[in-house]
Amino acid sequence: MSLARRIAWRYLRRPSDRLVTAVGLASLAGLVIGVMALVISMALMTGYRGDLQKKLLGGNAEMFVYSIDGAVIDTEGTLERIGSVEGVAEASPVIFQNALVSSENHATGEQVMLKGVEPDRSGSSPLFQKIISSPTALRAPDGLPGVAVGKYLAEKLGVARGDALTVTVPSRTEGSFLPSTGSFVVMQVFDTGFYEFDAKWLFIELGEAMVLLETTEANLIEIKLDQETELDIMVSRIASIAGNRFVVTDWRQMNRQLFSLLAIQQLVLFIVIGLIVFVSTFNIVSTLIMTVHEKRREIGILASMGADSRLIRRIFIWYGTLVGVSGTLLGIFLGTTVSWVLTRYELISFGPEIAEVYFVSSIPFVTRWTDLAAIGSFAIVVSFLATLLPSLRATRLAPIDALRHE
Repeated sequence: MSLARRIAWRYLRRPSDRLVTAVGLASLAGLVIGVMALVISMALMTGYRGDLQKKLLGGNAEMFVYSIDGAVIDTEGTLERIGSVEGVAEASPVIFQNALVSSENHATGEQVMLKGVEPDRSGSSPLFQKIISSPTALRAPDGLPGVAVGKYLAEKLGVARGDALTVTVPSRTEGSFLPSTGSFVVMQVFDTGFYEFDAKWLFIELGEAMVLLETTEANLIEIKLDQETELDIMVSRIASIAGNRFVVTDWRQMNRQLFSLLAIQQLVLFIVIGLIVFVSTFNIVSTLIMTVHEKRREIGILASMGADSRLIRRIFIWYGTLVGVSGTLLGIFLGTTVSWVLTRYELISFGPEIAEVYFVSSIPFVTRWTDLAAIGSFAIVVSFLATLLPSLRATRLAPIDALRHE
């Protein structure tokens, strides 16, 4: 350990003035609180973005292919071509359609998104397993078509498993203005934690959706990719295979505005809460100035013994840096601990009114090493800059004046 660091550590451990001790503890506490708040806020935004992305991909797919004509002509042939592309884990036909669903207890109905799927895809993701637990999950015992309903939508409609629903969709028959209607039995009431699915989506078998919509083709192909597959490369590959009659898009393009907004919010939150860390450095400046005043006799003695201005400057730079490092590490530890507790016990959860705005019912707090490194570097650099002015003042203290003052 260098002499400057050893002396700074001694000043930090054994302050001789109670006022300096109190101000030092206040500066340390301010830095700890600022860093802790920054860690928790970044963990909140990271966890929210990650959870939202996971649930979006869990209920849908990474890529989508749809025809400019509306229906995917030659669905089987298109699936075969897409499935042959390297990197494609699964390609499945689906039907998306806005619909009106009503029940005996809710005759006015609710507007929902109807999705026709192949139930044997239930093993594709944990979230999809919550929606459709098995290949036969949407088949009623008496032969009627079944439907999977989210818990919030089931509450609005006043239905439970085994109850009947009526689904109404616009007619696709030319010259007909009468809607198509079908009766379904509630076979699944799912809870994914993703409000959009739990309150506004219905899932039925693809064949039943085709019967309801009076069509023989799907209107969309969902594509699941192998892990560690480059999304941009796969988009270009599948676009060349599908042909000019199809449009290929991915989940990022469909949710670009939402995730761009979240990224901006995270940056603004870092800047705003980072101001707490910046303000706390003023306490470090005042602590160092008071320490210089308190230790002026020791500074004079060191200077009279041959210590140059660089050594004295390094002493107080080390003093402020040690305060910054200890406060930063303690703040990161407390922030990480609080984030873990909030996630482990799901202390931040929302009711349906708030979940409708934020799309999720609860938010995990996720701490990443990159975020912690950025927060730690920012706090330590700011703390270091706060030491420069007081340390420069210490070097200007003349030894004779310091000893004469004593």
